[in-house]
Amino acid sequence: MVGGALATSCISITPQTMSEDVSTLKKSEVAGDDTLVTLIPMTSAQNNRYDGKVFVRTEFLTIPKGLNSPSNKIKSNILPSGWSSFTHPEGPIYYAKTYENICVATDSAIDNPTVMATLQTGIDLLLLLLKDITSEENCSDVEIYISTMPAATECYYYFVDHNDQTVFWVQDVDMTTLHMSPVSSETHIKSILQEHYWTHVEYFPHRSVPLCLRLELMDILRHASADQMTSDNSTFPYHAEQCTKFAGLIDVQNKQTTIHMNCLVARIWVMIARHRYDHFYGEKCARLCRDQRVFDWTEVKPSFAKRLCSSILFDFPEIIRNRLEDLYVDQIVYKIHWDNFINSTKRGWRENALMCTGLLIANASFAGIHRNSSAMYTGLASMMLSIGGLLSGFVLLHTYEHADKVNAAATSAHLQDICSENRGFRPIAAVFSLPKALTFWSILFFFFDVSITVGGSVSFVRVAIPLSVAMLVLVAFAMIVAILRRRSAASMV
Repeated sequence: MVGGALATSCISITPQTMSEDVSTLKKSEVAGDDTLVTLIPMTSAQNNRYDGKVFVRTEFLTIPKGLNSPSNKIKSNILPSGWSSFTHPEGPIYYAKTYENICVATDSAIDNPTVMATLQTGIDLLLLLLKDITSEENCSDVEIYISTMPAATECYYYFVDHNDQTVFWVQDVDMTTLHMSPVSSETHIKSILQEHYWTHVEYFPHRSVPLCLRLELMDILRHASADQMTSDNSTFPYHAEQCTKFAGLIDVQNKQTTIHMNCLVARIWVMIARHRYDHFYGEKCARLCRDQRVFDWTEVKPSFAKRLCSSILFDFPEIIRNRLEDLYVDQIVYKIHWDNFINSTKRGWRENALMCTGLLIANASFAGIHRNSSAMYTGLASMMLSIGGLLSGFVLLHTYEHADKVNAAATSAHLQDICSENRGFRPIAAVFSLPKALTFWSILFFFFDVSITVGGSVSFVRVAIPLSVAMLVLVAFAMIVAILRRRSAASMV
Protein backbone atom coordinates (compact mmCIF):
# COMPACT_ATOMS: atom_id res chain seq x y z
CA MET A 1 0.00 0.00 0.00
CA VAL A 2 1.05 3.64 -0.01
CA GLY A 3 4.13 4.42 2.02
CA GLY A 4 4.87 6.33 5.15
CA ALA A 5 4.99 9.64 3.32
CA LEU A 6 1.27 9.99 3.98
CA ALA A 7 1.69 9.75 7.73
CA THR A 8 1.65 13.53 8.10
CA SER A 9 -1.96 13.59 6.86
CA CYS A 10 -3.27 10.77 9.03
CA ILE A 11 -5.81 10.79 11.84
CA SER A 12 -4.89 8.68 14.85
CA ILE A 13 -7.98 7.77 16.86
CA THR A 14 -7.36 6.77 20.47
CA PRO A 15 -9.78 6.16 23.35
CA GLN A 16 -8.75 9.53 24.80
CA THR A 17 -9.52 11.46 21.59
CA MET A 18 -12.80 9.74 20.68
CA SER A 19 -16.03 11.69 20.67
CA GLU A 20 -19.08 10.37 22.51
CA ASP A 21 -20.39 8.82 19.31
CA VAL A 22 -17.11 7.07 18.62
CA SER A 23 -16.92 5.90 22.23
CA THR A 24 -20.15 3.96 21.75
CA LEU A 25 -18.31 1.46 19.55
CA LYS A 26 -18.41 -2.03 20.94
CA LYS A 27 -15.37 -2.98 22.97
CA SER A 28 -14.92 -6.07 20.80
CA GLU A 29 -14.32 -3.79 17.80
CA VAL A 30 -11.44 -2.00 19.51
CA ALA A 31 -7.95 -3.40 19.40
CA GLY A 32 -6.18 -4.04 22.67
CA ASP A 33 -3.61 -1.32 22.02
CA ASP A 34 -4.21 2.31 23.05
CA THR A 35 -4.44 3.31 19.40
CA LEU A 36 -7.76 2.31 17.89
CA VAL A 37 -6.87 2.88 14.26
CA THR A 38 -4.96 5.35 12.11
CA LEU A 39 -6.86 6.72 9.12
CA ILE A 40 -4.57 7.71 6.25
CA PRO A 41 -5.93 9.44 3.12
CA MET A 42 -5.02 7.99 -0.26
CA THR A 43 -6.26 8.16 -3.85
CA SER A 44 -7.32 5.46 -6.26
CA ALA A 45 -4.18 6.18 -8.30
CA GLN A 46 -2.13 4.95 -5.32
CA ASN A 47 -3.79 1.55 -5.33
CA ASN A 48 -1.06 -1.08 -5.61
CA ARG A 49 -3.15 -3.56 -7.63
CA TYR A 50 -0.52 -3.69 -10.39
CA ASP A 51 2.47 -3.78 -8.03
CA GLY A 52 1.58 -6.78 -5.89
CA LYS A 53 3.92 -9.75 -6.03
CA VAL A 54 2.01 -12.89 -5.10
CA PHE A 55 3.57 -16.23 -5.97
CA VAL A 56 1.58 -19.42 -6.44
CA ARG A 57 2.38 -23.10 -6.54
CA THR A 58 0.55 -25.47 -8.86
CA GLU A 59 0.14 -29.22 -8.44
CA PHE A 60 -1.83 -32.15 -9.81
CA LEU A 61 -4.85 -33.16 -7.72
CA THR A 62 -7.32 -36.02 -7.83
CA ILE A 63 -10.74 -34.65 -8.73
CA PRO A 64 -13.37 -36.25 -6.45
CA LYS A 65 -16.29 -37.89 -8.20
CA GLY A 66 -19.22 -35.58 -8.80
CA LEU A 67 -17.25 -32.45 -7.92
CA ASN A 68 -18.95 -29.34 -9.37
CA SER A 69 -22.00 -31.36 -10.40
CA PRO A 70 -25.43 -29.74 -9.82
CA SER A 71 -25.55 -31.17 -6.29
CA ASN A 72 -21.88 -30.77 -5.39
CA LYS A 73 -20.65 -27.32 -6.40
CA ILE A 74 -17.17 -26.07 -5.52
CA LYS A 75 -17.51 -23.90 -2.43
CA SER A 76 -15.94 -20.47 -2.34
CA ASN A 77 -14.32 -18.94 0.71
CA ILE A 78 -16.77 -18.07 3.48
CA LEU A 79 -17.02 -14.28 3.74
CA PRO A 80 -17.98 -12.20 6.78
CA SER A 81 -21.69 -11.52 7.12
CA GLY A 82 -23.13 -9.10 4.54
CA TRP A 83 -20.06 -8.99 2.31
CA SER A 84 -20.20 -9.88 -1.39
CA SER A 85 -17.30 -10.73 -3.67
CA PHE A 86 -16.82 -9.39 -7.20
CA THR A 87 -14.37 -10.42 -9.89
CA HIS A 88 -12.86 -7.55 -11.85
CA PRO A 89 -12.75 -8.04 -15.66
CA GLU A 90 -8.96 -8.22 -15.37
CA GLY A 91 -9.22 -11.04 -12.83
CA PRO A 92 -8.63 -9.82 -9.24
CA ILE A 93 -11.28 -10.22 -6.54
CA TYR A 94 -12.62 -7.40 -4.41
CA TYR A 95 -15.40 -7.12 -1.85
CA ALA A 96 -18.29 -4.78 -1.05
CA LYS A 97 -20.90 -4.34 1.67
CA THR A 98 -23.59 -1.75 2.37
CA TYR A 99 -23.58 0.06 5.72
CA GLU A 100 -26.45 2.45 6.43
CA ASN A 101 -27.09 2.90 2.67
CA ILE A 102 -23.39 3.57 2.10
CA CYS A 103 -21.42 1.06 0.05
CA VAL A 104 -17.96 0.10 1.29
CA ALA A 105 -15.45 -1.48 -1.11
CA THR A 106 -12.12 -3.07 -0.32
CA ASP A 107 -9.54 -5.32 -1.93
CA SER A 108 -8.03 -6.37 1.39
CA ALA A 109 -8.22 -9.99 2.53
CA ILE A 110 -11.44 -9.86 4.57
CA ASP A 111 -11.32 -13.64 5.10
CA ASN A 112 -8.42 -12.90 7.47
CA PRO A 113 -10.00 -12.19 10.91
CA THR A 114 -7.25 -9.75 11.93
CA VAL A 115 -7.61 -7.77 8.70
CA MET A 116 -11.40 -7.78 8.98
CA ALA A 117 -11.28 -6.52 12.58
CA THR A 118 -9.06 -3.59 11.61
CA LEU A 119 -11.23 -2.80 8.59
CA GLN A 120 -14.42 -2.93 10.65
CA THR A 121 -13.01 -0.47 13.18
CA GLY A 122 -11.90 1.85 10.39
CA ILE A 123 -15.28 1.62 8.65
CA ASP A 124 -17.18 2.45 11.85
CA LEU A 125 -14.97 5.46 12.47
CA LEU A 126 -15.29 6.71 8.90
CA LEU A 127 -19.08 6.46 9.06
CA LEU A 128 -19.10 8.52 12.26
CA LEU A 129 -16.69 11.10 10.87
CA LEU A 130 -18.80 11.35 7.70
CA LYS A 131 -21.79 12.45 9.78
CA ASP A 132 -19.77 15.43 11.00
CA ILE A 133 -19.32 16.86 7.49
CA THR A 134 -22.57 16.00 5.69
CA SER A 135 -26.17 15.07 6.37
CA GLU A 136 -27.47 11.53 6.04
CA GLU A 137 -29.79 12.35 3.13
CA ASN A 138 -26.79 13.50 1.06
CA CYS A 139 -24.98 10.18 1.51
CA SER A 140 -27.10 7.93 -0.71
CA ASP A 141 -24.54 8.11 -3.53
CA VAL A 142 -21.46 8.04 -1.30
CA GLU A 143 -19.09 5.08 -1.32
CA ILE A 144 -16.07 4.34 0.86
CA TYR A 145 -12.88 2.64 -0.21
CA ILE A 146 -10.79 1.29 2.66
CA SER A 147 -7.87 -1.10 2.89
CA THR A 148 -5.34 -2.34 5.38
CA MET A 149 -2.60 -4.90 5.74
CA PRO A 150 -2.30 -7.89 8.10
CA ALA A 151 -1.06 -6.97 11.59
CA ALA A 152 -1.44 -3.25 10.78
CA THR A 153 -3.35 -0.53 12.65
CA GLU A 154 -3.46 1.81 9.64
CA CYS A 155 -6.42 2.05 7.31
CA TYR A 156 -6.04 3.81 3.96
CA TYR A 157 -9.23 5.36 2.66
CA TYR A 158 -11.07 7.81 0.44
CA PHE A 159 -14.74 8.65 -0.10
CA VAL A 160 -16.45 8.55 -3.48
CA ASP A 161 -19.40 10.74 -4.49
CA HIS A 162 -21.12 9.07 -7.44
CA ASN A 163 -23.56 11.95 -7.85
CA ASP A 164 -20.84 14.53 -8.60
CA GLN A 165 -18.19 12.07 -9.86
CA THR A 166 -15.58 13.14 -7.35
CA VAL A 167 -13.67 11.94 -4.29
CA PHE A 168 -13.22 13.51 -0.86
CA TRP A 169 -11.83 12.90 2.61
CA VAL A 170 -12.92 13.63 6.19
CA GLN A 171 -9.80 15.67 6.94
CA ASP A 172 -7.60 18.30 5.34
CA VAL A 173 -5.14 16.73 2.92
CA ASP A 174 -2.04 18.14 1.26
CA MET A 175 -2.00 17.41 -2.47
CA THR A 176 1.74 16.70 -2.36
CA THR A 177 1.27 13.86 0.13
CA LEU A 178 -1.19 12.26 -2.29
CA HIS A 179 1.24 12.75 -5.21
CA MET A 180 -1.29 14.86 -7.10
CA SER A 181 -0.34 17.25 -9.87
CA PRO A 182 -0.50 20.99 -9.07
CA VAL A 183 -3.61 23.01 -9.90
CA SER A 184 -4.31 26.61 -10.87
CA SER A 185 -7.41 27.10 -8.72
CA GLU A 186 -9.95 25.31 -6.55
CA THR A 187 -12.19 24.74 -9.57
CA HIS A 188 -9.25 23.15 -11.38
CA ILE A 189 -9.11 20.58 -8.57
CA LYS A 190 -12.41 19.16 -9.84
CA SER A 191 -10.81 17.74 -12.98
CA ILE A 192 -8.09 15.91 -11.08
CA LEU A 193 -10.58 14.60 -8.51
CA GLN A 194 -12.79 13.35 -11.34
CA GLU A 195 -9.81 11.47 -12.74
CA HIS A 196 -9.38 9.73 -9.38
CA TYR A 197 -13.13 9.07 -9.22
CA TRP A 198 -13.19 7.30 -12.58
CA THR A 199 -10.03 5.38 -11.69
CA HIS A 200 -11.93 4.07 -8.66
CA VAL A 201 -14.89 3.05 -10.84
CA GLU A 202 -12.49 1.32 -13.23
CA TYR A 203 -10.95 -0.66 -10.37
CA PHE A 204 -14.28 -1.38 -8.61
CA PRO A 205 -16.92 -1.49 -11.38
CA HIS A 206 -19.77 -3.16 -9.46
CA ARG A 207 -22.04 -0.09 -9.78
CA SER A 208 -23.68 0.66 -13.14
CA VAL A 209 -22.59 3.86 -14.86
CA PRO A 210 -25.74 5.98 -15.41
CA LEU A 211 -27.02 6.17 -18.98
CA CYS A 212 -26.71 9.97 -19.00
CA LEU A 213 -22.95 9.73 -18.37
CA ARG A 214 -22.54 7.15 -21.13
CA LEU A 215 -24.43 9.39 -23.56
CA GLU A 216 -22.31 12.36 -22.52
CA LEU A 217 -19.16 10.33 -23.11
CA MET A 218 -20.34 9.38 -26.60
CA ASP A 219 -21.00 13.03 -27.43
CA ILE A 220 -17.54 14.00 -26.14
CA LEU A 221 -15.93 11.40 -28.40
CA ARG A 222 -18.02 12.45 -31.40
CA HIS A 223 -17.06 16.08 -30.91
CA ALA A 224 -13.41 15.10 -30.49
CA SER A 225 -13.56 13.07 -33.71
CA ALA A 226 -14.96 16.03 -35.63
CA ASP A 227 -12.42 18.34 -34.01
CA GLN A 228 -9.54 16.12 -35.14
CA MET A 229 -10.93 15.90 -38.68
CA THR A 230 -11.38 19.66 -39.03
CA SER A 231 -8.29 20.96 -37.20
CA ASP A 232 -4.57 20.21 -37.13
CA ASN A 233 -4.25 21.73 -33.67
CA SER A 234 -6.90 19.83 -31.72
CA THR A 235 -6.02 19.31 -28.07
CA PHE A 236 -7.70 15.90 -27.93
CA PRO A 237 -5.09 13.14 -27.49
CA TYR A 238 -6.66 10.59 -29.88
CA HIS A 239 -7.19 10.82 -33.62
CA ALA A 240 -10.60 10.70 -35.27
CA GLU A 241 -10.56 6.97 -36.04
CA GLN A 242 -9.73 6.09 -32.43
CA CYS A 243 -12.51 8.34 -31.13
CA THR A 244 -15.01 6.65 -33.44
CA LYS A 245 -13.89 3.21 -32.25
CA PHE A 246 -14.16 4.26 -28.60
CA ALA A 247 -17.68 5.58 -29.16
CA GLY A 248 -18.68 2.31 -30.85
CA LEU A 249 -17.70 0.34 -27.73
CA ILE A 250 -20.08 2.15 -25.39
CA ASP A 251 -23.44 0.54 -24.62
CA VAL A 252 -26.22 3.15 -24.66
CA GLN A 253 -29.07 0.71 -25.33
CA ASN A 254 -29.45 -0.66 -21.80
CA LYS A 255 -30.09 1.24 -18.60
CA GLN A 256 -28.18 -1.30 -16.51
CA THR A 257 -24.70 -2.33 -17.58
CA THR A 258 -22.41 -5.24 -16.77
CA ILE A 259 -19.24 -5.02 -14.74
CA HIS A 260 -17.22 -5.21 -17.96
CA MET A 261 -19.02 -2.27 -19.55
CA ASN A 262 -18.66 -0.22 -16.36
CA CYS A 263 -14.91 -0.81 -16.37
CA LEU A 264 -14.63 0.07 -20.06
CA VAL A 265 -16.60 3.31 -19.72
CA ALA A 266 -14.67 4.34 -16.61
CA ARG A 267 -11.32 3.84 -18.32
CA ILE A 268 -12.31 6.14 -21.17
CA TRP A 269 -13.61 8.70 -18.67
CA VAL A 270 -10.23 8.60 -16.90
CA MET A 271 -8.59 9.75 -20.14
CA ILE A 272 -11.20 12.49 -20.61
CA ALA A 273 -10.72 13.76 -17.05
CA ARG A 274 -6.94 13.86 -17.49
CA HIS A 275 -7.35 15.69 -20.79
CA ARG A 276 -9.55 18.28 -19.06
CA TYR A 277 -7.00 18.74 -16.28
CA ASP A 278 -4.10 19.18 -18.73
CA HIS A 279 -5.93 21.83 -20.74
CA PHE A 280 -7.65 23.72 -17.88
CA TYR A 281 -11.15 22.78 -18.97
CA GLY A 282 -13.68 25.29 -17.62
CA GLU A 283 -10.98 27.83 -16.68
CA LYS A 284 -10.38 31.29 -18.10
CA CYS A 285 -6.93 30.12 -19.19
CA ALA A 286 -8.23 27.05 -21.06
CA ARG A 287 -5.91 25.85 -23.82
CA LEU A 288 -7.84 25.95 -27.11
CA CYS A 289 -5.21 24.51 -29.46
CA ARG A 290 -2.28 22.21 -28.84
CA ASP A 291 0.42 24.74 -29.77
CA GLN A 292 -0.93 27.36 -27.35
CA ARG A 293 1.26 27.97 -24.29
CA VAL A 294 -0.46 28.78 -21.00
CA PHE A 295 2.69 28.74 -18.84
CA ASP A 296 5.28 31.51 -18.86
CA TRP A 297 8.48 29.58 -19.58
CA THR A 298 11.86 31.30 -19.56
CA GLU A 299 13.12 31.65 -23.12
CA VAL A 300 16.38 29.82 -23.77
CA LYS A 301 18.67 32.01 -25.88
CA PRO A 302 21.45 30.29 -27.82
CA SER A 303 25.08 31.27 -27.25
CA PHE A 304 27.47 32.17 -30.06
CA ALA A 305 28.95 28.66 -29.98
CA LYS A 306 25.51 27.10 -30.40
CA ARG A 307 24.66 29.41 -33.29
CA LEU A 308 28.00 28.56 -34.91
CA CYS A 309 27.37 24.84 -34.46
CA SER A 310 23.94 25.20 -36.04
CA SER A 311 25.44 27.12 -38.99
CA ILE A 312 28.04 24.39 -39.55
CA LEU A 313 25.16 21.93 -39.70
CA PHE A 314 23.33 24.09 -42.29
CA ASP A 315 20.81 25.26 -39.65
CA PHE A 316 19.11 21.86 -39.75
CA PRO A 317 19.10 21.75 -35.90
CA GLU A 318 16.93 24.88 -35.75
CA ILE A 319 14.30 23.26 -37.96
CA ILE A 320 14.21 20.14 -35.79
CA ARG A 321 14.27 22.17 -32.57
CA ASN A 322 11.22 24.14 -33.66
CA ARG A 323 9.38 20.91 -34.48
CA LEU A 324 10.26 19.39 -31.10
CA GLU A 325 9.12 22.50 -29.26
CA ASP A 326 5.81 22.41 -31.14
CA LEU A 327 5.44 18.76 -30.10
CA TYR A 328 6.12 19.42 -26.41
CA VAL A 329 4.21 22.60 -25.61
CA ASP A 330 3.94 23.07 -21.83
CA GLN A 331 5.50 19.61 -21.41
CA ILE A 332 2.50 17.89 -23.02
CA VAL A 333 3.12 15.49 -25.89
CA TYR A 334 0.49 14.14 -28.28
CA LYS A 335 1.22 10.58 -29.31
CA ILE A 336 -0.28 10.95 -32.77
CA HIS A 337 1.91 13.97 -33.59
CA TRP A 338 5.02 12.42 -32.05
CA ASP A 339 4.49 9.33 -34.22
CA ASN A 340 4.26 11.49 -37.34
CA PHE A 341 7.42 13.37 -36.38
CA ILE A 342 9.56 10.36 -35.49
CA ASN A 343 8.41 8.36 -38.52
CA SER A 344 9.24 11.20 -40.92
CA THR A 345 12.59 11.71 -39.15
CA LYS A 346 13.46 8.01 -39.40
CA ARG A 347 12.47 8.06 -43.05
CA GLY A 348 14.94 10.93 -43.54
CA TRP A 349 17.71 8.97 -41.79
CA ARG A 350 17.09 5.98 -44.09
CA GLU A 351 17.21 8.21 -47.18
CA ASN A 352 20.46 9.75 -45.94
CA ALA A 353 21.88 6.25 -45.46
CA LEU A 354 21.11 5.45 -49.10
CA MET A 355 22.66 8.75 -50.18
CA CYS A 356 25.80 8.06 -48.14
CA THR A 357 26.09 4.58 -49.63
CA GLY A 358 25.90 6.06 -53.12
CA LEU A 359 28.54 8.67 -52.24
CA LEU A 360 30.87 5.98 -50.90
CA ILE A 361 30.54 4.04 -54.16
CA ALA A 362 31.10 7.20 -56.22
CA ASN A 363 34.17 8.21 -54.18
CA ALA A 364 35.60 4.71 -54.47
CA SER A 365 35.13 4.88 -58.24
CA PHE A 366 36.87 8.26 -58.47
CA ALA A 367 39.75 7.09 -56.28
CA GLY A 368 41.16 5.10 -59.20
CA ILE A 369 41.23 8.03 -61.64
CA HIS A 370 42.70 10.79 -59.42
CA ARG A 371 45.37 12.72 -61.29
CA ASN A 372 46.75 14.65 -58.32
CA SER A 373 47.03 14.32 -54.57
CA SER A 374 44.68 17.25 -53.82
CA ALA A 375 41.78 15.38 -55.39
CA MET A 376 42.73 12.30 -53.42
CA TYR A 377 42.46 14.18 -50.12
CA THR A 378 39.11 15.80 -50.96
CA GLY A 379 37.82 12.37 -52.00
CA LEU A 380 39.06 10.91 -48.73
CA ALA A 381 37.29 13.69 -46.81
CA SER A 382 34.05 13.00 -48.69
CA MET A 383 34.32 9.29 -47.90
CA MET A 384 34.90 9.96 -44.19
CA LEU A 385 31.90 12.26 -44.07
CA SER A 386 29.77 9.66 -45.86
CA ILE A 387 30.82 7.01 -43.36
CA GLY A 388 30.02 9.43 -40.52
CA GLY A 389 26.58 10.14 -41.96
CA LEU A 390 25.95 6.44 -42.53
CA LEU A 391 26.99 5.35 -39.04
CA SER A 392 25.22 8.22 -37.24
CA GLY A 393 22.03 7.38 -39.12
CA PHE A 394 22.31 3.71 -38.15
CA VAL A 395 22.89 4.60 -34.49
CA LEU A 396 19.84 6.87 -34.43
CA LEU A 397 17.68 4.34 -36.29
CA HIS A 398 18.65 1.67 -33.77
CA THR A 399 18.00 3.96 -30.80
CA TYR A 400 14.55 5.02 -32.06
CA GLU A 401 13.59 1.77 -33.77
CA HIS A 402 10.33 1.39 -31.79
CA ALA A 403 9.84 5.02 -30.77
CA ASP A 404 6.47 5.14 -32.54
CA LYS A 405 5.20 2.15 -30.55
CA VAL A 406 5.77 3.35 -26.98
CA ASN A 407 2.92 5.00 -25.06
CA ALA A 408 2.48 8.71 -24.43
CA ALA A 409 3.86 8.51 -20.87
CA ALA A 410 7.15 6.97 -22.05
CA THR A 411 7.38 9.49 -24.89
CA SER A 412 6.81 12.40 -22.50
CA ALA A 413 9.44 11.04 -20.10
CA HIS A 414 11.95 10.78 -22.94
CA LEU A 415 11.28 14.30 -24.20
CA GLN A 416 11.65 15.64 -20.68
CA ASP A 417 14.90 13.70 -20.36
CA ILE A 418 16.46 15.05 -23.56
CA CYS A 419 15.27 18.63 -23.05
CA SER A 420 18.12 20.49 -21.37
CA GLU A 421 17.19 23.04 -18.73
CA ASN A 422 19.69 25.58 -20.09
CA ARG A 423 19.79 24.63 -23.77
CA GLY A 424 16.32 23.28 -24.47
CA PHE A 425 16.09 20.89 -27.42
CA ARG A 426 19.19 22.28 -29.18
CA PRO A 427 21.55 19.39 -28.28
CA ILE A 428 19.19 16.62 -29.39
CA ALA A 429 18.20 18.65 -32.46
CA ALA A 430 21.88 18.81 -33.44
CA VAL A 431 22.18 15.04 -33.02
CA PHE A 432 19.04 14.39 -35.08
CA SER A 433 20.37 16.57 -37.90
CA LEU A 434 23.87 15.01 -38.03
CA PRO A 435 23.15 12.34 -40.68
CA LYS A 436 21.72 14.91 -43.08
CA ALA A 437 24.37 17.56 -42.36
CA LEU A 438 27.27 15.10 -42.77
CA THR A 439 25.71 13.91 -46.02
CA PHE A 440 25.58 17.50 -47.30
CA TRP A 441 29.23 18.07 -46.36
CA SER A 442 30.13 14.82 -48.11
CA ILE A 443 28.36 16.02 -51.25
CA LEU A 444 30.29 19.32 -51.14
CA PHE A 445 33.66 17.58 -50.82
CA PHE A 446 32.68 15.13 -53.55
CA PHE A 447 31.92 18.14 -55.75
CA PHE A 448 35.41 19.51 -54.99
CA ASP A 449 36.84 16.08 -55.79
CA VAL A 450 35.11 16.02 -59.16
CA SER A 451 36.13 19.63 -59.90
CA ILE A 452 39.77 18.97 -59.10
CA THR A 453 39.84 15.70 -61.03
CA VAL A 454 38.24 17.24 -64.10
CA GLY A 455 39.63 20.77 -63.91
CA GLY A 456 43.17 20.15 -62.76
CA SER A 457 45.26 20.79 -59.68
CA VAL A 458 44.05 23.00 -56.87
CA SER A 459 46.34 23.78 -53.96
CA PHE A 460 45.03 22.28 -50.70
CA VAL A 461 46.70 21.57 -47.44
CA ARG A 462 46.95 17.83 -47.97
CA VAL A 463 46.84 16.74 -44.37
CA ALA A 464 44.58 19.48 -42.96
CA ILE A 465 41.53 18.48 -44.97
CA PRO A 466 41.14 14.84 -43.88
CA LEU A 467 42.33 15.66 -40.37
CA SER A 468 39.77 18.42 -39.88
CA VAL A 469 37.03 16.23 -41.31
CA ALA A 470 38.04 13.36 -39.05
CA MET A 471 37.81 15.69 -36.06
CA LEU A 472 34.37 16.85 -37.21
CA VAL A 473 33.14 13.25 -37.42
CA LEU A 474 34.59 12.41 -33.99
CA VAL A 475 32.91 15.44 -32.43
CA ALA A 476 29.65 14.43 -34.09
CA PHE A 477 29.77 10.97 -32.55
CA ALA A 478 30.73 12.39 -29.17
CA MET A 479 27.55 14.49 -29.36
CA ILE A 480 25.47 11.41 -30.23
CA VAL A 481 26.84 9.42 -27.30
CA ALA A 482 26.40 12.31 -24.84
CA ILE A 483 22.83 13.07 -25.85
CA LEU A 484 21.48 9.55 -26.35
CA ARG A 485 22.87 8.06 -23.15
CA ARG A 486 19.55 8.46 -21.34
CA ARG A 487 17.54 5.80 -19.56
CA SER A 488 14.39 6.84 -21.38
CA ALA A 489 16.08 6.16 -24.73
CA ALA A 490 16.14 2.45 -23.90
CA SER A 491 12.34 2.29 -24.28
CA MET A 492 12.59 3.57 -27.86
CA VAL A 493 14.80 0.71 -29.09
